[in-house]
Amino acid sequence: MTPLFAHPGHWAAQLLYLAPVLAMVGALLWARYRGPSEEIGADDEDEV
Repeated sequence: MTPLFAHPGHWAAQLLYLAPVLAMVGALLWARYRGPSEEIGADDEDEV
């Protein structure tokens, strides 16, 4: 009979490949959640 699930070592190896993808998706979602930031180099009226 074939086991239903792979050995935990196989799952761990696959998670190593998935971790950077999840980190990038998380960073993109966090940036979208925070909203648009001020443009770099925009002129502020308060500065002299």
